Amino acid sequence: MSFFEFVQVFGFILILLYLLCGIDDTIWFLLSVIVGFFRKKDKDEELDFNALRNTPPKMLAVSIAAWHEANVIGDVIANFVNTTDYPKSMYHLFVGVYPNDPDTIHAVEEAGKLYPNVHAVINCKEGPTTKAQNLNHVIRQIKEFERKNHVRFASLTVHDSEDVIHTYELLATNYLIDKHPAIQFPVFPIMKMPRFGNFFKQITTATYADEFAENHYIALVERRNMKAFVPCAGTGFALSRETLEAFGDEDVLPSESLTEDYLLSLNLYKKGIPLYYVLNKFPRVMQNGKVKSDFITTRSLFPNTFKTAVKQKTRWTYGITMQSIGLKDIFRSKGVSFLGRYSFYKDAKVKIVNLIPFFGYIASVYCIAALFTSLPPLYTKDSPVYYMAIAVFTMMIIRQIFRGYALYHVYGFRSVFFGCLLPPLFPIRLIYGNIINFTATFRAFKMKFFGDKKTNKIVNKEHKQKAKKEVKWAKTDHDFLSKDQLRRYRRLLGDTLIVQGNITPKRCNEALKKLDREHGEQLGTYLVRHGDITEEEMMQALAHVVHVPFIPAAVLRKLDYADTLKQYDRKHLKEWKILPLTEEDGSVVIGICNATTEENIEAFRKANKDIKVKRMLLQERQITDAIRQVARKAPKKLTDALLAYHVGILSYEQAVLVCTYAEAPGTTEQEMMAIMGIGREHSVAAG
Repeated sequence: MSFFEFVQVFGFILILLYLLCGIDDTIWFLLSVIVGFFRKKDKDEELDFNALRNTPPKMLAVSIAAWHEANVIGDVIANFVNTTDYPKSMYHLFVGVYPNDPDTIHAVEEAGKLYPNVHAVINCKEGPTTKAQNLNHVIRQIKEFERKNHVRFASLTVHDSEDVIHTYELLATNYLIDKHPAIQFPVFPIMKMPRFGNFFKQITTATYADEFAENHYIALVERRNMKAFVPCAGTGFALSRETLEAFGDEDVLPSESLTEDYLLSLNLYKKGIPLYYVLNKFPRVMQNGKVKSDFITTRSLFPNTFKTAVKQKTRWTYGITMQSIGLKDIFRSKGVSFLGRYSFYKDAKVKIVNLIPFFGYIASVYCIAALFTSLPPLYTKDSPVYYMAIAVFTMMIIRQIFRGYALYHVYGFRSVFFGCLLPPLFPIRLIYGNIINFTATFRAFKMKFFGDKKTNKIVNKEHKQKAKKEVKWAKTDHDFLSKDQLRRYRRLLGDTLIVQGNITPKRCNEALKKLDREHGEQLGTYLVRHGDITEEEMMQALAHVVHVPFIPAAVLRKLDYADTLKQYDRKHLKEWKILPLTEEDGSVVIGICNATTEENIEAFRKANKDIKVKRMLLQERQITDAIRQVARKAPKKLTDALLAYHVGILSYEQAVLVCTYAEAPGTTEQEMMAIMGIGREHSVAAG
């Protein structure tokens, strides 16, 4: 066989593999578009912010597994706690650490001193184990925490130690977890605005952006809409209480897997428990005043070098395609639909699909050379293989159109240009990403057949023939964003007023331009002064920005703050616009309004021996009326929630929340405490 004949045979095999592995993807893409167009009910479930806000907050657990994360974990925790729009007393963050990682333990414990709802969970084993083992240990400790603190978590959310968690994620989880046993939010990589100057500096991270945009904006939505298997993304997913309890005392995540998240979702799907994929967005005001839609998503920093990307993707490829799923799952899974089996096949074939493009590029070099030299064309136009090659090229164009569509909606047109159009036909980012995937897949095959000393170790030296390989956590080193960079992910008053429906984006933009910034005028004050919103609407929105409760007038009347108020100088309280409500844990809980300045709060503290303060929000009229009522008596009978507070079962914030949400007709405070998962084993009658 001549060299030319060898290249022809080689090219034919590649084209055939392309067709066999890719034609179903093209059909799936086109079919899903048709199905999505005609089946409107299967489109993304619209989330109404007021519905999220009016849903009683249930106790939620969040977990992070950490190994050698001392350089980022403190900043990750601070950003999460300070930006999450959910009552701080209604969620707890459990960080799994190892006894032989003192720096990370110290960082988490220091964060715990600042935030009482943050806990370091020290593993029973030295690290690193697998991420699954770490999280399974955390889950066991969460159950112990429930027993000791008389709470009941409605769900467990899992995140990674480099995640920028969306402000509204817990609000959405609280709302959706009653409807779905398991939910997954999208994950989109963080990258700088693409420019020619930084194109090659961030090309590795950009390939992640390309792939995640396509998968999380299109592919996972298609799977959800067509009732196929939706895999877990490893971060930004939540399991309901009922799902967790179904495991009993067994491990929730499979400890032996390098991709425990994928295998968990696979096992759940086989049991008839689907993962609901959430793709929703809310409007927000950008720094330039424009209003754009923003996904409720986890933003993460991904590897930015070839070496680290290959390391991570080797773990993914090995764990998913060689540990988790195989022919048995595709052909012999009981009770799984055809589309479910087909989605198994799509995941399993990745280990073959990732190898094909690399060899295809080699064949393409010959074809390009033939255009400019005397080399004969690989296939003539009257050859069937020629038309097969045209079909492959068409499939590639269709795939790039879908990728560009996803990139546009997630990152904007700049990313479409640099990701799909630079240069045309064979974009640099696409080729570079395929080379990463090829290298990672090659190494995954090497691990499977020959082992990898860096990832596995023989634990039974005496019986090497039957020895099992204990998998260790092949983690990626992480960085985190600076405070300036994190500002873009914060939600301000204008954002909240828009999503609450109080003002339009246009009116918000107009108001921002007309603010008297020279005298420090705030947006809320301006809008109230011009009659766009009421003070109550402003304070409700502000509560979501500063993450403290707003106390409605009906709830304030129930609170027994009279004795606390008498301990302070009412004249100064009127000037400062501060209402002391109660004393808790060495601090005084104060009600403040929009007119209360930081200088006023500091003056209050200094006048009272530098006492610590916790804040809640009121309307200005509520504060002045309460202070004016000098002889106000405490309510004749404390409510169930306040009784639970006084006997130490609820925090004051929790008691206020119970009183607030129990205002809905037909719900008692006892029932509300049960819904929220707090005050367990409490009997008001006994109290």
